Amino acid sequence: MRRSLLFAVVALLAACVTIEPPPNPRGSVKPGQRLIVLVYQSPGPWIVADPDSKAESAMKMLPMGTFLQGMQEERINELSKEIQPYLPRPRYPEAVETALIAALKAAHDGPVQTAAEAGIAPAQLRNWNSASDQLDWRRKYWFTEPGTPSPRDYSKLLSLDDAVILEVNLSYGLEPDEQERSLPLLSSASRAYRADTARMLWAREERFSDATSSSTLTEFRAAPVELTDRLYALAVPFGSRVAAGFAQDAGLRPAPPPVLAEQLPAPGLLDLSTQPAASDSPVEPSTGPSVYAPPAGDGPPAPVFPSQPPQQGLPAR
Repeated sequence: MRRSLLFAVVALLAACVTIEPPPNPRGSVKPGQRLIVLVYQSPGPWIVADPDSKAESAMKMLPMGTFLQGMQEERINELSKEIQPYLPRPRYPEAVETALIAALKAAHDGPVQTAAEAGIAPAQLRNWNSASDQLDWRRKYWFTEPGTPSPRDYSKLLSLDDAVILEVNLSYGLEPDEQERSLPLLSSASRAYRADTARMLWAREERFSDATSSSTLTEFRAAPVELTDRLYALAVPFGSRVAAGFAQDAGLRPAPPPVLAEQLPAPGLLDLSTQPAASDSPVEPSTGPSVYAPPAGDGPPAPVFPSQPPQQGLPAR
């Protein structure tokens, strides 16, 4: 009896902590299906001043790790908001989106659209990306477990029902490395959803830092444009990287190459490449006269036509 009760308790606990595996995106985008790309940018930078110590990394694995993580995120958010007014913000999402769509159009045989092309109003996009600050944005949109509902309910727009939504949550800022440098970083939490059900089909995080930078956080504070320029230079290759990851995971197939006009045979002429050689096609012996001439009359003499077709595809005279 005790053994059965113990087994039941263990099974119940195991069921409580079971994590749903990530979805298998292979084949989730059907051939020719519409793909809509939505890039959502963080309200501000995410500036990490110091790397985690070994003790902090170990404590995050303990039950109190969530509390420690929250305190650390609060400090990062305060520093990020302090630097934000001095940091010019170019159009990172537009550059990432342009590279994303170009790469996906080369990889997918169906239409690939922006929000505007899909008929999504700018006010709707702002509502889907609303947040009070960087930390609120990360907690709402960055961390989403498989099987949990999307914080953005795409199923409410019936005009999107036939499409797959690829959303890219884009963050920008700095991260420290082991050499006490502060590396410019673009990162994303990307997910694909079925628009009609808002069911998650794919999820992946990407990080792309500028390892050539040797500046410290103090130096970037003194010259924030240097950070902006380096981040903007990462945007296009970062967008291509995200697209390549999704295309590979989802098994996208590109459209077949178009047939060029010069590849088609000219009208009225034979395609000699598909015709048998003259030596391989013996002519059958004729059983009648070799020429046909109608009876003579009062008019001009009738032309004489040979019984064999003209050679080399040239028109008969």
